Amino acid sequence: GEYIEMDKEGYITLLDKGREIAEKIYERHTFLTDWLTSIGVDPTVAAEDACRIEHVISAESFAAIKAHVLKNRPELMEKYQ
Repeated sequence: GEYIEMDKEGYITLLDKGREIAEKIYERHTFLTDWLTSIGVDPTVAAEDACRIEHVISAESFAAIKAHVLKNRPELMEKYQ
């Protein structure tokens, strides 16, 4: 496939395209968790909600939320450029 590769022992390696997708998902997750926590949501709840949100939000809405949050929460800026 173009996302992962499996060797004969069954070990999986992410290929470039797979790594790119994984990094995007991870960034969404950590950003949403940090944002929710920064507005007072319990960290455990924030992480659980981020898991749900990251699967259903469009790229357009995520980008708009991220831009809005970074403009208004400079403390998150250096982590998410």
